[in-house]
Amino acid sequence: SAVNMIPPTANKGVPTVAELQSKFDTSYSVGRQAVMVPEGRAGLEGQLLGMLFAKLSAPPSPESVPTSDEEGNVADGVLSMAKKYVQMGDLERAVEQLNKLKGQAAYVMNDWKSQAADRVSTERALKVIKLECALLNKELV
Repeated sequence: SAVNMIPPTANKGVPTVAELQSKFDTSYSVGRQAVMVPEGRAGLEGQLLGMLFAKLSAPPSPESVPTSDEEGNVADGVLSMAKKYVQMGDLERAVEQLNKLKGQAAYVMNDWKSQAADRVSTERALKVIKLECALLNKELV
């Protein structure tokens, strides 16, 4: 049953944590631009404004992530938290954060998120398989 936990996309290979960490920087940059697009302006003008706002504003620190729109851009805070978890190597919590995104930001981050989710699923399956092997070895001794 543990083998069934491995996603079918893993047949092509699963990126390492280090690969995902390096890929996240690019995804994060594009994700911040998508987050900064003004509401109701999804066209070229909005995309340009998003790029400009992303360059001019500083991302929130993970310690001061806004929890409501009154405090600041919640989606930008979600990205900051995800970045923190990626840097720590905690892909599972990073994916949980990215699941909170909506709209264009969610779409932009989807490729990285699906690769990270594949990695998390594969690691879980490997843990179960290793545990089963350890239990079988213990029974043989």
